[in-house]
Amino acid sequence: MRIRHYLHPKIIKFNLTFILLAILIGLVSVFFVKVVELAYATFLYLEPILGWLLLIYVPCIMVLIVYLLRNYFPEAEGGGLPQVMAIDELSKAKIDKIFVLKSIFSKIFLVSLGTLSGGTLGREGATVQIGATIMNQLGRNISLNRRKTMLIIGASAGLASAFNTPIGGIVFAFEELIKAKHQQITVLKIAAIVLSGIVSIAILGNYSYFGRVSRDLLFYHSDILIASVIIGILAGVLSLIFTRVVRYLMLDDNSLVRWRKNNPYKNAFYCGVIVALVGILSHGLSFGNGYHESRLALDNQIELPNTYILYKMLSALFTTNSGIPGGYFATSLAIGNGTGGLVYSMLSIGNPQQLYLLGMVAFLASITRAPATAIVMVIQISATQIFTIPLILAALVATLVANLGGKGIYEYQVARLL
Repeated sequence: MRIRHYLHPKIIKFNLTFILLAILIGLVSVFFVKVVELAYATFLYLEPILGWLLLIYVPCIMVLIVYLLRNYFPEAEGGGLPQVMAIDELSKAKIDKIFVLKSIFSKIFLVSLGTLSGGTLGREGATVQIGATIMNQLGRNISLNRRKTMLIIGASAGLASAFNTPIGGIVFAFEELIKAKHQQITVLKIAAIVLSGIVSIAILGNYSYFGRVSRDLLFYHSDILIASVIIGILAGVLSLIFTRVVRYLMLDDNSLVRWRKNNPYKNAFYCGVIVALVGILSHGLSFGNGYHESRLALDNQIELPNTYILYKMLSALFTTNSGIPGGYFATSLAIGNGTGGLVYSMLSIGNPQQLYLLGMVAFLASITRAPATAIVMVIQISATQIFTIPLILAALVATLVANLGGKGIYEYQVARLL
């Protein structure tokens, strides 16, 4: 009877469509990667030419994005990950409003334009929402609970292809479906996530997101475990500070938030000026999502200054506060990188690359409150399987510290969507 069920024409059609949409998620993700890379390369070309004129260029681009967002592409608002994390609480009407096909184009367009501005924002959260949106097309004629599961699988496939981390996508799906409490993950759903990642690998190559860290750097002594705890505590505290500031600037009911809502273009312009000024003062280190600096630091080609965390957090805060769409995923890894570098400069435990990795996993775990996903993703994106125990320790300590301080940034953003 079970075999007959799977051989039913409707079931076969559903499963084939499911797999084809997973492939499509991988293809769209690769296209998004290329567009964002082109946008950032263009900004890097313009940056030295513009010099202090960046104080005009950056805010003008941000004002343009906010104008387009408010008047033509309202569905592109937000980073993408909070929308996915809210899926289990959303009604059918809200799902149809958030995960609309038009948002695929608008997310790619506006996030790429935001990258062209030099703002500190990531495409990864947007890719997660795009994956959910594509898979949403399959769920229109099934029950709401099954449809929500399809959205989470689509989002996980987007994450897998965005970071070239199929296993990270699977773990993210497990964590989100466990929270949902109403669906189990099946072989077909796992296959869809992996397939999306394979499409990305087939086109972009079997690369690690941050390159391959030298194996010689990953053998460690017991003092690295002490560093893991210290970095975990510091990352947890920094994520709490970051969350509180975002709440004050964007989410709380205060005069500043009300002014921001009533003056969106002035707000975008002022935020753009601050982002440009921080970028100039940091000699360009704060521009972009931090991917290139993190990759170079892990490859021991540059040493991040102790002020890097401050520059990156300020740029991320005011880029987000400007109202342009974008996420925190890649930025969290960059801030974590700086956190590890700061601890290394104070304690000189191990080597900088080891502490960069610990900082990355700790800050990402404390921001997302998803330590399992953070651990697996950092292991995959840096090919550091033999450095697992310190990474786990740093992620768990950071998450524990962050949890002691209350809700995470994504939880507050999810609450606004409901």
